[in-house]
Amino acid sequence: MNFASFVFFSSLEYIAFVFFILVLFRFNINEYVLKFAIFSVVLSLVSNTLQTESLRAISPLVQAGLMICFVVFFLRVHLFNATVMVTTGYLINFIVSWIIATVTIHFGSIGEIEPYTRNAFIMQSASAFMMFMFGLVIYLQKGGFSFVENNSRFKRIRFFDRDNRPFLVFISLSIVAIFIVNLMFVLFKNVPNLFVSIFLFIALLGLIYLSVKRDGRKND
Repeated sequence: MNFASFVFFSSLEYIAFVFFILVLFRFNINEYVLKFAIFSVVLSLVSNTLQTESLRAISPLVQAGLMICFVVFFLRVHLFNATVMVTTGYLINFIVSWIIATVTIHFGSIGEIEPYTRNAFIMQSASAFMMFMFGLVIYLQKGGFSFVENNSRFKRIRFFDRDNRPFLVFISLSIVAIFIVNLMFVLFKNVPNLFVSIFLFIALLGLIYLSVKRDGRKND
């Protein structure tokens, strides 16, 4: 029962993750969502295997690597482009998961979060819901970033172009923020979790704003 629940909720989280990056980078949802839904189930099985084999430490790296390869193969984009897409998705997913976990623990909604437990499944469901809702907002507003082109396997994006600077700034600041947050937990005993969550939430809203406004202006 725990195995089936883990696969179901992990698959749900991966599907929401894929939906978000497809919308964020303006790929056709209907064309690719079924392929990625099947891949999400496969990825959840891989995650379960890594968990049961006590390889949790390398699980995120393995999953990210598989996701990048899958994006390259099915979306037919350059390896660098796929890495940018998947890295962005994982940054956002980390921020969303962090905010949900911190807020719920702070207000005493749930206790300690461990794999294969009810609390973990609740967290995965909440994370999937938030990723899906953020993606839906971008989709309904016809937003997203268009600098990664479909069928661009042999074409690397000009990541450092002037037009892409807002996105580059967001990615850089998000990486720095996540690094600082983790460093704080290593150096200090009492970290203001709620304050950190508010800070990360503001960063997340910044990305949503950029994705809706930046390319929206370009298409006007």
